[in-house]
Amino acid sequence: MITMKKLALAATAALGISALAVGTAAASASGTEVAVSDGVHSNEAPSSGSADSSDDSVVKEADLALKYRTMTPYEVTHGKGIEYTIDGLKKGDRVSTSLDNELHDVEKDGAFDGAVTMDKEPDARANVEFTVKLERGAEPERVFHTRVRIIEGDRGDYDDGTLVMDPDSTMLDEGLYQEGLNLTMVNCSAEDEVDFTVYRKDEDGRKKIWEKSQVAGEDESASVRYMPREGMPPTGEYEAVAECGDLEDSAKIDVDPTEPTE
Repeated sequence: MITMKKLALAATAALGISALAVGTAAASASGTEVAVSDGVHSNEAPSSGSADSSDDSVVKEADLALKYRTMTPYEVTHGKGIEYTIDGLKKGDRVSTSLDNELHDVEKDGAFDGAVTMDKEPDARANVEFTVKLERGAEPERVFHTRVRIIEGDRGDYDDGTLVMDPDSTMLDEGLYQEGLNLTMVNCSAEDEVDFTVYRKDEDGRKKIWEKSQVAGEDESASVRYMPREGMPPTGEYEAVAECGDLEDSAKIDVDPTEPTE
């Protein structure tokens, strides 16, 4: 499996941006999500990816994931640019980003794939920070805060059925609580269902703690995000597994304590 480059975080760059046609909803199921054992599932923590709106809104089942949370200056200014997915949507929902402020109507239930490209290449090691807003009728809107970290170099090519996880090797428990694990399976046949599972290893062995399914879109990928929902997650070794047809890939990450243990 190809491992993505590590990078240091830097200050947010002020950037000129133009919209890329965002448009079609992925031909997808609603993105079935199940919290398996520890009472953890996605996107209710007060985090950079969570909502600013009321928890009473039924749009709280939706969640945002980026196709790539780490990108090169060339990638964000060419092709589709920054690609994102919001799952759990209903036909008639409306989606927009702070990068282009254009409203896009969701055409079918399921996952919505959007994209936006930038006019000017950002500096390497900058953060591109933006929000994605979801509107559903008269309900309180939901706003997701997210960012793309910019790296130098070339991402390279991925094999069929590669799981791209960000972060990709280590992170702090506070980081997992606030931003979660971004999981994307690439080079999987469009319309195939992709099953994502997260496991945690403890003294009793390997335990399944979360799973979610999503149908791959026209770009032959599916993106989801795992976030602990109820408090700071346990530290230790986590493993994400993605399956699509006869393709399977996995990635492990060590979650360390933010505060050193005595």
